[in-house]
Amino acid sequence: MPSDISAEFIADLRKRREAYNQDALGQLAEAFRRKERKPPDVFQDSSFLYIRSFDGDTGNRPFSNVEFWHSPDLMLSPVSSVGAYTTTLQAGESYVIRTVLRNRGDLAVPSAKVELYLSDPTLGFDTRFSTRLTTLGHVPSAWVPAGGSAAADFVYTVPPTEAGHKCLFARAFSFSPLEIPVDDFALSPPIDRHVAQQNLNIVGQAQAFAFNLIHQPNARIRVGIRALLPEELLAIRHPVMADVRPAAEFPRRGWGRLTAMKLSEPGVEASRIEEDAEGLNLVAEDPTGPDLGTQQELGLAVRNVLTEVDAGKTKMSQHRDLLAKHREMTAQTRRSRFEMTIPDIGLRGGEAVGLELTATDLKLNPEQPFGGVLIIVVGG
Repeated sequence: MPSDISAEFIADLRKRREAYNQDALGQLAEAFRRKERKPPDVFQDSSFLYIRSFDGDTGNRPFSNVEFWHSPDLMLSPVSSVGAYTTTLQAGESYVIRTVLRNRGDLAVPSAKVELYLSDPTLGFDTRFSTRLTTLGHVPSAWVPAGGSAAADFVYTVPPTEAGHKCLFARAFSFSPLEIPVDDFALSPPIDRHVAQQNLNIVGQAQAFAFNLIHQPNARIRVGIRALLPEELLAIRHPVMADVRPAAEFPRRGWGRLTAMKLSEPGVEASRIEEDAEGLNLVAEDPTGPDLGTQQELGLAVRNVLTEVDAGKTKMSQHRDLLAKHREMTAQTRRSRFEMTIPDIGLRGGEAVGLELTATDLKLNPEQPFGGVLIIVVGG
C-alpha cells in the first residue's frame, strides 16, 4: 500500500538522521575537547506563529497590564477604499479583512490559516456567540517565512443581519508545522499568541450602544468605563482621526452614571449588579458551573504553564490533561447583554472623545482585563 511505503520511508529517514546526529555529535565532542569548550547540541528548528495584539508585541504569552483589543495586525476596510479602516459595516458593501501573520521561529509556516469571527461589541469572546465568516472551503492562508511576516486577505460582503457596529476576531493555526490555539471556544489574546481582536466602534453622542459580556456561570466581574486622554485618542491612529480632533472640554470622570449601563439580558438567573460612577460590578451565580476556587486554580495553572513554555522549559504537549480541564471550563461560558446611552456632552462637529470599556475578572486575574472595547464618540 502507498501509505505503508510512505511510513517506511519516513521511518528510514528519521533513523538515518538520528545516526547522523549521533556521529556528528561524537566528532564535535572530540573537536571541542581539544579546545576545552562546550560542543554544540542538536539544533531543534521550530515555528513561532503569532498575531500582534499591540505595538511592540513579540508573541510572548501570557502578558498583563496591556490593552490588546485594538490589534495593529487586524484591519477591515471597504473594497472601494482599502486604507479607510473601520468596524462599522454597511449592508450590501464588500470589505477586505487583512490579518498580518508573524513568525519569530526559524522554521517557515507554508500554509498558515486564519479563522475570522464577527460579533456585536463584546467584552471577552466565545466563538459560539458570533458569526464565523470563514468556512472550510474558504479559509484565507499565507506562507509565513522564518523570521518574517505575511498577510492573509479575505473579502466579506455584509448581509443585512450583520450590519452596524461590530467587533472582529482572528485566530491563526497550522497543521504542519503544528500551531494550534490554546482553547476551542474562548479567544483570549493575553494567553494565546494565535488570537487577535479589533474592537473599536465609532458612535455619535446621544446614541444607544449595546454590548455583550462573556463570563463564567459563577463570576465576579468589574465592567469599567473611562475617558481617554487626548494623546491616547490620537495614538489609536484610526483614519477617522484625520477628520476630527480631541475635544478640549468634556467630562473626565463619572461615565458609569453618565452612560447609565443596564443589564438587559442576564446570562444566568442569579445575577446582581452594583453600579458606581466609574462602571459596575456583576455577580453571577449558578450551582451547575465551576466554582470560583476551581476557576482561579485552573486559570493560574494554565498561566504558569504558558510562562514555562515561553521560557523553553516545557512543551504544551506535556500538559494535555490540564489544558483539557481548562477547555472544559471555558466551554461553560455564558453571555450577558448590556445597554447604555452615550450622553450628549455638547460635542461640536469635528470634535471627538475616546472611551475605553473594559471587563476584569476580580477573582481570576484582577491585574489584566479579559476584554475591552474602544469607543470614539463624535460630534455632529
